[in-house]
Parts: sequence; structure tokens; C-alpha cells
Amino acid sequence: MSLHAVERVFWEFGHDPANIERFHENPDAHLASYNLEAEERRAIMEVDLKSLSEQGMNSLLAIMVWPLLKGPEGMPFTYLEHMNGGKLPDGGGKQA
Repeated sequence: MSLHAVERVFWEFGHDPANIERFHENPDAHLASYNLEAEERRAIMEVDLKSLSEQGMNSLLAIMVWPLLKGPEGMPFTYLEHMNGGKLPDGGGKQA
């Protein structure tokens, strides 16, 4: 995995919101200038942050970019569900 290239894409989304607009308009064209592997490109286009995080992407960068690409609706629950395989974490506490 070219971790630096993946993180650079996301860092530049946060640094300049115009990058997100360009990405949404034409994802292939926007990502062409980055040295990404095919699986990384797929994960970015599908906002599959779980697979990228499992490969070592910074988790703080993942939580920052989620609402930028998916919208703030449902945050943090949709993000937590995504990162936890489709379900909310139980929080580790016992229920009464």
C-alpha cells in the first residue's frame, strides 16, 4: 500500500475543500495525479475507510475525511458502523 499517497489525498481534501468538489465531479481525473494502487483507488472512491485503516491509514485522518465525503448526517454513528463492520460497537459496558 502506498500509504503516503492515500493519506495525501485525504489531507488535501481537508486542506482545500475545492479538491472534494473536483473529486466528486470526476473521481478518476482527480486521483490520476496520485501514485495509487488499484485497490487504494477503489477504496477512496467507495469511501471504504475501514479497509484503508486496516492497512495502516491514520485513524484521525479517516474520521476527519468521512463527513467531508459522506456528509455530516448521522455522524458519528454512520462512521462507527462503517468502521465496525456494519454495526455500532457495544461500548464495552454492561447493560442493566
